[in-house]
Amino acid sequence: GFLATGAITTEQIPLWYDVYEAFPPKYEPRWDRVIGQDKQIKKILYNEDILRAKFYNEFGSGEVVDLHKPGKLASQIFIDKYNSLAEKGDIEKDLLWESTLQALEVDGIDIKKLNSPKPKDEESTEPALPKLKISLKNIFDEQNI
Repeated sequence: GFLATGAITTEQIPLWYDVYEAFPPKYEPRWDRVIGQDKQIKKILYNEDILRAKFYNEFGSGEVVDLHKPGKLASQIFIDKYNSLAEKGDIEKDLLWESTLQALEVDGIDIKKLNSPKPKDEESTEPALPKLKISLKNIFDEQNI
């Protein structure tokens, strides 16, 4: 390879080279290798995924995800409360959904309001930029003058 021909020095050897040499793969990694049809990719589905899907099915997905603003999404607030009630074990699993909604109401959190999109203020603090009317025909006509 590169080391034997002198294309790279011993200082330039990648970190993974020693690991690869010590633990070579069972089969040579090739881009054109065919993987058997009997190997199926396992579907990973967490309990939280099921809860979130049920939440969005019932309440819709109207909230906007803004990574610049701190705080949790309504779905995450609901899931956290659901999991905390489930850990206590006082409530049956069938009643846990409704109990979570009631517990959030008692805490003063209105999930339906949190999950709806915020109305845009009609008076924006940023001035609107004027829209330019650009025509390619006019641009080329001006260049030919």
